[in-house]
Amino acid sequence: MDYHEIEASLLSGFLRDRHLFTIALNEGFHADLMATPTAKRLVKALFDLYGRSAAVDEVAVRAYLDDHGLLSPEMERYLTAIVARTPPNAGQVVGYLDLLKARESRELLAKVYDDLGAFLHKGGDRPQDIVQVTSDAVGRLMEIQKRRIRKQVSPVSTTFGELMEFAERSDPIRQLGFSIRPFDRLNEVLSGLRRGFYYGLAGAPRRGKTNFALELATYVANNHRVPVLYYTWEQTRRVLGARLMARETGLNPTWILSGADPEGRNIAPKLREAQQRISRYAPFLYVVEAGRQHSLDRIRAHAYNLMQEFETSDVVIFFDYLQKIPLSEYVDDQRARTDFISTALSEMSLELNCPIFAISPLDKEGCRLDERPADEAEEFNVYNRPTMHHSMGSGDLEYDLDVAMVMAKDWKATHDLYTLLESKARSEGIDPALMPKVDIINLFVDKNRDAPETAAYIVQYAFFVTLNKFLEVDYKLEKEYRPDFHAFAKTQEIYNYLREGGYIPTREVAPKA
Repeated sequence: MDYHEIEASLLSGFLRDRHLFTIALNEGFHADLMATPTAKRLVKALFDLYGRSAAVDEVAVRAYLDDHGLLSPEMERYLTAIVARTPPNAGQVVGYLDLLKARESRELLAKVYDDLGAFLHKGGDRPQDIVQVTSDAVGRLMEIQKRRIRKQVSPVSTTFGELMEFAERSDPIRQLGFSIRPFDRLNEVLSGLRRGFYYGLAGAPRRGKTNFALELATYVANNHRVPVLYYTWEQTRRVLGARLMARETGLNPTWILSGADPEGRNIAPKLREAQQRISRYAPFLYVVEAGRQHSLDRIRAHAYNLMQEFETSDVVIFFDYLQKIPLSEYVDDQRARTDFISTALSEMSLELNCPIFAISPLDKEGCRLDERPADEAEEFNVYNRPTMHHSMGSGDLEYDLDVAMVMAKDWKATHDLYTLLESKARSEGIDPALMPKVDIINLFVDKNRDAPETAAYIVQYAFFVTLNKFLEVDYKLEKEYRPDFHAFAKTQEIYNYLREGGYIPTREVAPKA
């Protein structure tokens, strides 16, 4: 392995891109990682220039070196070669730093080995000699550990200072994470999608997990204009793109995929209008058709590259779904495999300081709990439902997660709304077949680390099955599970909300003559 090439590539990036230099510092970069005196001197010059917030380019670096008497012929040749190189991307920078830190650790370890060998061959047996040699060896071993830590470690007093700075701001932060409005209730429950938090969403098939996660991804991209990565092992980009356009147009995604409605009418004008609305967030949303090659290391590099491209330290990553993420080594046991992936995602959320959102399917028992009761007189209660424990292959998943959410169909509320829709249609002379198919979905926030105070921990959604669209309708309170609760008033409120929003067809009035 040519470490001189790696060093030159890193310096080429540092010279051109301040963001790459910042990433390297966050990853524990220091001048002693460089092997040659020339490279070390150039790194120290960059440290000084960036520390002054000065403009950094070839001219500035050359002038700095000349002013400090460091622009020797050797440095001239080295700097010219550095400038001529193609700079690396952010993912490559992180990989190169790992290689340099591994080399440094081996060299330090070899020095410990040589010193111990020299002492043993010397034949020293005085107690004070042994104490000194072992103390030196332990000190160097601790130094190796410290330098191999990916992130720089700072005392807790730094954190106290940051908290005081936030408290003294004239514009205090109202929520801790990225806004997911218009899901206002969930936004309040979660305080947004928070940096360094690991989110899990479980649910049975046909409950809209993918569509729900995709909506969250679009809201973050639209509200904050930060890069959002959505990895899918389940659907193609084309299918998910059709679902996004269906949300905006009210057209069935299958019509969009086929290019026309069932009557053969042209849908292009509606799609053009939708494309204009989607253009607000589309440049920030990356839907990736993932495969076996998309390991977590590759995904991490992709995230770093996007942060470099957008010149930001923010990124949000979605996985659809967790159990499909490939591992570098084959793990036969499903439970162990899920635990391994989950732990890695938790670590990645902390390393990148970003929200990570992973979908998980339910096992057979969890799906059974989400089915319609065999006895129509039997009602679901707040406890008789699937939990994160019913995720496929779940072991320590619920312990790794910072926020655990589970989707379950509210069969009674769905039945009541369907009955009301049919009744209203008939009374207004509308064909009941034109009424949309709507499932009422309860989203249970079962675990919410450092949770803010909220009205409830269950948020209720209307899921338009054919449009793949969610509308947040209300909280669901525990009192609603009691037998004496009168649900008609709430069902009427949901109906009015959907009608006022234009999601329910009304009888057409003939135009005046």
